[in-house]
Amino acid sequence: MLNKVLHNHAAAYINLPFEKQQEIINDLLALFYGSRQELASRLTQLKEQSHSDEEIFEILKKETNLDFWLKASEMLELENITELISTPSKFQEHRDELLNLITDHNGLKKIFEIQEQLAVYNLRTVFDIDLEGKKREESKELTKGLVYVTKERIAMEFGCNKRTLSKWLKIHFGNQFSRKDRKITINEYLQIFEAFFLSEDENLDLNNDLDKYLKRLKKGTSFSKSDLAELCSSDLKTQKQNLKKIAFYSSINKFPYSILNELAHKMGYELEF
Repeated sequence: MLNKVLHNHAAAYINLPFEKQQEIINDLLALFYGSRQELASRLTQLKEQSHSDEEIFEILKKETNLDFWLKASEMLELENITELISTPSKFQEHRDELLNLITDHNGLKKIFEIQEQLAVYNLRTVFDIDLEGKKREESKELTKGLVYVTKERIAMEFGCNKRTLSKWLKIHFGNQFSRKDRKITINEYLQIFEAFFLSEDENLDLNNDLDKYLKRLKKGTSFSKSDLAELCSSDLKTQKQNLKKIAFYSSINKFPYSILNELAHKMGYELEF
C-alpha cells in the first residue's frame, strides 16, 4: 500500500516533461538550501572552487545524504500496515549500515525540519493537490483518492481468501463493502485494519503499543477454530457447544484477531496478546 503511494509518485514524476522534472529538482534543492538564491549561491561557490559538474553532484549528494535516503526508501517499500509495524526492527537490523551512509549530520537534520514542506510541495507539483493552509480533515479529503487498496491485498495480509474476508467485512461493516467492484480508499483500509487487528477497546497507536503489536503479529493475522480451542485450553466439541448461538460461527473457519478475541471472551478466556 505505502509502496504503491511511492510508486504512483515516481510514475507521475517520470511522465512529466523533462523541463518540469528539472524544475522540481531545483525547487527541492532550493527548499533544502533555504531559497533559490541560496542554492544559486552554493552552486556558484562550488564552481568558483573549480569543481567539475561530476564533483559538484558528489558534493550535493553528500550534503543532502542522498545514499542514506535511497537506502531508507528501499527499506520503506511497504505493502501494508503489518509491514509498517515490523519496520523499526528492520531499521535496527541495518542500523550500522544506515549510520555509515550519513554523510552530513546537519543536512540530515535539515531534511527532517522541512519534511512537511517537501510533502506539500510534492503533492502540489506532481498530483496537483494543494494542502497549503488546509486543516487536517480537508487534507485527508483531498488525498484519500490517491491510492486504492484491493480486497485481494487485504485478504493476503490477513492470511485468508477473498470469500472469508468478505464475511469478516459483513460482520464488522454490514453492506458497506459488499459490492464486488467497490474501491477501498486508504482511510477505509485503515478502518478495516483496526477492525480486524485490534480488540474493541483499542485504538491503533504505533508510538506506544508497537511491542504489543509485534507480539501479536508473531502469533499470526488469522486463526482457525483449532487455534481458538488451543488458546482456550479447550477442544472443538466444547467450543462448538459454547459458541453455537453466535450467528457467524458455523459459517467461518478462520478469524482475525478481533473476532478471535471476542470468541475467546465468550469461552470465558482472556487472550494474552
